[in-house]
Amino acid sequence: MKILLKVCAATALATLGACGSGTDNAPVSQGPAMIVKGSNPTQLFANVSRLIRACWLNPRDPVLTKHVFSAEAATDGVTKIVINELTADGKSGLKAFSINFKPLNDGTRITAQNHRLIYGLSQKLNSDIGYWAQGGASCDGPGSAPVSNLRGSVSGPRVSQ
Repeated sequence: MKILLKVCAATALATLGACGSGTDNAPVSQGPAMIVKGSNPTQLFANVSRLIRACWLNPRDPVLTKHVFSAEAATDGVTKIVINELTADGKSGLKAFSINFKPLNDGTRITAQNHRLIYGLSQKLNSDIGYWAQGGASCDGPGSAPVSNLRGSVSGPRVSQ
């Protein structure tokens, strides 16, 4: 079955508006909402979770070196992945990036939101999420830019949660 992915134009334009800022730190922004037709939110959540841990938070070669993964399930059916910064004492700190998986009648709506990651990292993570939601299973999706020059845990300005 072919999985269709729609990117909401208004949200995409809002995200692209940050491209011309000329800084590494983008404002807190919601990335494009992806609607994956004929998909199961639980399966998408499990696949994206597994790949984020393998590709972005892998202990042997992490892209995000000072971040931690957590997952939440809400009573309204929304499942959420949250990537938080680690505090100096190794505890979960401020929210850096979040991804919501919301069931729809005909599929799943995935919404990613950058809270504190630098612009380049948030764009690459958004791209990876879209690739994985369409069935991609590797850390290096087609046409994806390497993040080696962005490795680390650089975060943007502090924002309210």
